[in-house]
Amino acid sequence: MWKEAAFPLAVMLALAGCSGDGTNPFSDDSDPDSGEETTGITVPAEVAGNVSAMRYDATAQTLTVTGVSLDKVPFQAVYTREAARDVDYGGYQVFMAQDDALDRHATALVLQSDGTAVTGRVRAGVAATPGPRNRYLAGGYFERDGDFDPPAVTATSGMVSYAGRYAGLTNAGVRDYGEGILMEPDPSTPDELLPARAAQTTGDVFINADFADNRVEGNIYNRRFVPTNAALPSIVLVASEIDADGTFAGRVEYDLRQSNGAYAGLDDTEIGNYAGIFGGRDASAVGGVIALNQFDGEDALGFETEQEHGVFVIGKCGTAGASASVCNDVK
Repeated sequence: MWKEAAFPLAVMLALAGCSGDGTNPFSDDSDPDSGEETTGITVPAEVAGNVSAMRYDATAQTLTVTGVSLDKVPFQAVYTREAARDVDYGGYQVFMAQDDALDRHATALVLQSDGTAVTGRVRAGVAATPGPRNRYLAGGYFERDGDFDPPAVTATSGMVSYAGRYAGLTNAGVRDYGEGILMEPDPSTPDELLPARAAQTTGDVFINADFADNRVEGNIYNRRFVPTNAALPSIVLVASEIDADGTFAGRVEYDLRQSNGAYAGLDDTEIGNYAGIFGGRDASAVGGVIALNQFDGEDALGFETEQEHGVFVIGKCGTAGASASVCNDVK
C-alpha cells in the first residue's frame, strides 16, 4: 500500500561524490562468480553518478555498493536481497539497505544476461537514495565478461535488434511504512527526519545496432511511474557510435512520437544521457544505464526537479533473453 509520496525535493546529483578517476565501477577486475577475468571498461561520469563501485555475484545473490554514501556501514555496503519485490521493478533483481529508522534508505537494481564467463555476458545496475536532507544520491554501472564479439557483417547481416524490460529509480521519495521496506520510526519523529525510499519506474526497451556502421539507437516506451501507475512519456536513445570495445554513449530525448495522447506534441527536449556495452557471442546481449534530469514531460505529474537513473539488460531478438512479442516484427 502506497501511503505517502514525499516530492518534490530540492535536489541535485552530487557528481563531486563520484570516483572521477575513470575506473571500472566494479571493485576489482575478476568475475564475481567464476574467477574469470572481466573486461575493464569506463562508465561515463554522466551515468555513473555517485556509484564508484559495485560488486554483484549473480550466483550467490549478493551485492556490494561503494559511493552511494550514507546508505549503510561500512563504506562498501552489502545490500540485502529482496527477491519478492522483483515483480514490482520490471523483473530486475532488487537489493535494499537501511542502517536504522532515521538513516537513508537505498535501493539497487541489477541483472546479468544469459551466458557464462567463457561465452561472455553483461551486467548492469543502478542504486539510489532519495533523501531526506535535500540531496539525491544515485548512479549506475555496467560490465562485460569476455571480449567484444560483434556478429559477422555480410551483405545481408549486421543489423541486430534487442528487446526487453527497463526499470528505473527516481528522486521521488515514497514513505510506505508497514510494508516491510522502511524501518518504522517513533510516531513522534519530526517529518524533516523521516527517510523515504526511491519511487520506481518501469518500461520496455528496444535497441537497434548496426554493426556494419557501428551505430546504435533505441527507445524506452510503455513507461510508468509505479507508485501511482501514471503513464510517462516515451524516450529515445539518440543514435551514437559503437566504440571498438563494444561500448557506447549518447544523449536521451523525449520521443516526438508519443502513443499516449497525454504527451502528444511533446518536443524532442534533451533530458539526459545513456551508456552501455554489448557482450556475449555475436553480441547476444546488451546492458546499460540512463540518467535523466526530467521524466514527466511538461510537468504532467507536477514534478519540477525530478531525476531518474535506470537500467536495461536485454537479449538479442531470437534469444531467450529478448521480448518475443516485439521481436516477432524483426527479421
